[in-house]
Amino acid sequence: MKIKSSSKLIASALLMLVFLAGCGGRTASLTPEPTATSTFALPAITIESTLATMQTPLPTAGGAAAIILWAPAGSDAALAQSLSEQLSSYANTVGTSFEQRQDLSSQDLAGGTRVVVSLAPVEAVSALAADAPTVQFLGLGLPETATSANVHPVISTGVSVEDRAFLAGYLLALTIPDYRVGVISQAGTQAGAATEGSFIVGARFFCGLCNSRFGPVLYYPITAQIADPTSQADWQGAADVLLANTVQGVYIQPEVSSPDLVNYLTSSGVKLVGTDGQAGLNDSAAWIAVLGADQSIALTDMVGQLLAGELVEAVNASLTLSQINAEILTEGKQRLFEETLQKVQAGLIRTTPY
Repeated sequence: MKIKSSSKLIASALLMLVFLAGCGGRTASLTPEPTATSTFALPAITIESTLATMQTPLPTAGGAAAIILWAPAGSDAALAQSLSEQLSSYANTVGTSFEQRQDLSSQDLAGGTRVVVSLAPVEAVSALAADAPTVQFLGLGLPETATSANVHPVISTGVSVEDRAFLAGYLLALTIPDYRVGVISQAGTQAGAATEGSFIVGARFFCGLCNSRFGPVLYYPITAQIADPTSQADWQGAADVLLANTVQGVYIQPEVSSPDLVNYLTSSGVKLVGTDGQAGLNDSAAWIAVLGADQSIALTDMVGQLLAGELVEAVNASLTLSQINAEILTEGKQRLFEETLQKVQAGLIRTTPY
């Protein structure tokens, strides 16, 4: 019995050893087994500059500007200067190029010029336009008959000699105390007769009989004529006629105006209404206002239309006032003048004595 018990103990001990040997074959791992992973491809990212690029207009080939003001020698300097300033400002606004030229040929336009604003005579404009059919021409002072596929006159048919003289007479009667106004016209000419007659109609349209209320009591307007504008005796004699009748406001027909005549009148305290471009026109306080056609605004509008590829026709420029002396021609008087101007241009007021 003792032998069997010993055998069982030995067998149990051997089994225990075998079991422990099997467990000792496994070593503990401190590193975790790798797990399955997924790989995602990221989309490519392109980074672009978000800074806005300012585009500066490039000069056209050959150095020619897109817009050219053609002002030949002898052109109205004041008008040319005004047009140059407005067209330059307009070109900067729309981002194109501009220049002013005294001489112009078809070769000068080959570099990409699109619009020429011209103060040249009709013959020169027509010839150049024929040589440069792809360029559009806007011509000041051209007759409506000059209109063609690429020539567009800016005319002032609504601003006649009679209309200007009428409005000058009305404006002077409106602003000069006691209606003491007068006109100097050219003797022996149709324009002179029209200027004198329409000036009288304009003044009396405002003041009726136009008789002064204080002495010397006279009926106005007073008229005087100049036969030879180059003769000092002639123009001074005409001025003296007005001064002798205590005239304090004068309109001078442009054809007989001169710096000497203007200075002679203004040195005696006379106030003046002028016409744009007349000789003797200056910036002195003697000028109440200057009558002129509003051609620059009409041209700017037409340039824009032509650059946009639109069709344009000949245009009539309206009459406007510039160089206004606001101390004499007040806002209220300006409104009265504007109302009369609109009626004249609408044909509601007759500006001639017949």
